[in-house]
Amino acid sequence: MDKDSTMLDEKLLEQYHELLGNEGVHEMYDTFSDNIAGYLDHLQHVVKKRDEAETRRQAHKVKGACRSVGLRQLADQMERLEREEWHWGDADELLEQWAVELPLHQHQLRRWLHARGI
Repeated sequence: MDKDSTMLDEKLLEQYHELLGNEGVHEMYDTFSDNIAGYLDHLQHVVKKRDEAETRRQAHKVKGACRSVGLRQLADQMERLEREEWHWGDADELLEQWAVELPLHQHQLRRWLHARGI
């Protein structure tokens, strides 16, 4: 499996494209792009407050947003934060890395969409 296919859930994206067409998929991506920074800001805030329950709830929300646009790898990382045992240092590290990786994954998704004329 190449890096692109681990980043993106291409099968899911193809299904969305069949169901929603170019415009629907484009709208989904725009909605994600408009909201993800706020979701991440809130997640970083609750982690700084060391609020575990809210951290897990917000990780669930971020996971769902990522899955909704086929960002498999980012969603999987949030699922770990949502469901698994971790320490605050782990959460801090994961969020720091996640914030760095998000633009790379979004770029890969935009490339995938562009290659299909979306």
